Amino acid sequence: MSVVFRRVTGMTAEEPSEIRSESTAEPPPGTPPDPYLNPRHLSLVKPPLADFYDAIKDADREINQATARRAAAIYTAQRVLADVGRARAEAAERAGGPRPPWSPEEATKEEFTCEVGALLRLPRRTAETLIEASRILAEDLPVTRDALASGVISYRHAQVIMEQAWGIRVDDDPEASARARAVFEEVLVPDAEVLTVAKLADRARRVRERTHPETITARHQKSVEDRHVVFQALNDGMASLYLTGDAEKVQAAYHRTLDTALTLQGPEESRTLTQIAADVLTDVLIGGVTPDGLGKGVAAQVNVTVPVLTLLGKSEEPGYLAGYGPIDPDTARRLAAGAPSFTRLLTHPETGVVLSMGRDTYKPPAALKKWLEVRDETCTFPGCRRSAKRSDLDHSAEWQHGGETDAMNLAHLCPYHHAVKSYTRWTPRHLGDGRIEWTSPAGYSYIVEPSADMRPPRKPKPEPKPPVPFVDVWNLDPEPDDTDDPSPF
Repeated sequence: MSVVFRRVTGMTAEEPSEIRSESTAEPPPGTPPDPYLNPRHLSLVKPPLADFYDAIKDADREINQATARRAAAIYTAQRVLADVGRARAEAAERAGGPRPPWSPEEATKEEFTCEVGALLRLPRRTAETLIEASRILAEDLPVTRDALASGVISYRHAQVIMEQAWGIRVDDDPEASARARAVFEEVLVPDAEVLTVAKLADRARRVRERTHPETITARHQKSVEDRHVVFQALNDGMASLYLTGDAEKVQAAYHRTLDTALTLQGPEESRTLTQIAADVLTDVLIGGVTPDGLGKGVAAQVNVTVPVLTLLGKSEEPGYLAGYGPIDPDTARRLAAGAPSFTRLLTHPETGVVLSMGRDTYKPPAALKKWLEVRDETCTFPGCRRSAKRSDLDHSAEWQHGGETDAMNLAHLCPYHHAVKSYTRWTPRHLGDGRIEWTSPAGYSYIVEPSADMRPPRKPKPEPKPPVPFVDVWNLDPEPDDTDDPSPF
């Protein structure tokens, strides 16, 4: 059976479909009777349903083409700024003098990465991935790039091809790498036009294994360096923890967790197996130790902010778990009641923290550091989610240039964005209420809001007193009823 798609013309979303009162269309021979929907019913719709599907397909094609244009624009900007970086490096070399920790080429590259991330509201790693994907599409995967530009595959399909193609390379033989990628593309791109993303990913892994010029042993030795753990916040007080590492170790950890959970099942156990497994894993990670004894005595330190009325049971306002977000009142009260691995911070109008040391000292006192940690919660560069605990407390206006040790001049920056602030043209400015305005080298402005409003509540202004009535002491007599009467004097 063939399906013909037709473009929708002359109809807007506000216009209802017309229904014809009569139709002579008959269902094809052999069509089973359907009392709810059959070709006769479909023939009553004008324009035909195929026109709606055609509109969906056209819109999807336009989205795919737009992502190809975005990739081309990013790649072009990247090449232009690479030339700028080289020119800055040459000028710095001619000028002589001390060299900064970041070379001009590196500073220009990181400026561009931060610019793209802030412009598209992407975290640093995602921006770096997008920039590198744009380069790979332009330089290494021409067939995938053309398919995306024509709209026949989506960017998600292109990402699957790129993710597998990134690893098809041999460091000492770029020509062999290029030939292997060309074969990989030739097989995968036609499949991308008809398969779902999940099915394409499965096929791409198989094709990559057959076309890769290196053995899987050599590749694994390189890939093991990329092991990592990722935390992701979810809704309703939940979160996920993702572990990427050696397949045999991750699988062994999974089976050990599951086996332990199985031993805890019994007639008195109301939890499901998956619930027990989740509890076992979190209990081991929080309170357990490694086989060689590492981790003994180490407990997770987390800040939980609890409104005073919630703590007293007079309000159901949620608490706030640093690095995650709102949590239910019962959990907040339980954590504040005495859990040793949590720092309890009660929101109160008057904290008593000294918020400024002026020029008296460079190092902020402990109370001010804790106050700022709660206020910022994360690195204060646009889009960065690095925990304040793992970030530097930085003077926005440099201490050596007259900056003060003040809450309105201190902010947390992760090591990377601390270097961005020091060695590139990104500049911060405190707005006086916990907000920080960042100005990019391109002149764009981004305002970062504080994670917690630590200002004391504003006192309500007193109601203005009613104005004193005006009394004309020179004319206390009432006006005459008849203004036409002449004055007796």
